[in-house]
Amino acid sequence: MPDIRLPLGGLKFSVRVAILCVRGDRLLANTTPGLGFWFLPGGALSTGEDVATCAAREWREGTGTPPGPMHLVGVLENFFGPPEKRQHEIGFYLRMEAPADLPDKRFTVLDNPDYFYDWLPLDEIASRPLYPLAVAEFLRAGPGEVRHLVERN
Repeated sequence: MPDIRLPLGGLKFSVRVAILCVRGDRLLANTTPGLGFWFLPGGALSTGEDVATCAAREWREGTGTPPGPMHLVGVLENFFGPPEKRQHEIGFYLRMEAPADLPDKRFTVLDNPDYFYDWLPLDEIASRPLYPLAVAEFLRAGPGEVRHLVERN
């Protein structure tokens, strides 16, 4: 099944699913040396695939571990990128407590070995270059609460 990423009206439109994996007072994020920012595990939703299935698939592909229970905490309409590469992304953000078998230190992203995962302290999220910016707000969602945000960068 193809990913939902397509050129549309002079920009790239995509649907993304991301996981806010929390362990105590830390959040799992990924980056690569020299990138200059962090982002969440996840990836593109495929045609014919529901959000929960996509999240579980992306988790397994990236970490090699089975996911724990996840619940939706946010939906983001994200508009970003330079004028010549504008993007419009609809993102679904699911929260999950970190499975016990997940490493507690930095480790390589299995399906993209140029990238690595590491644990960011939750109290540093606002001061770190972590995208999207909505992550901090989604982490504050209470039980059963789903937040809808729009970011224009």
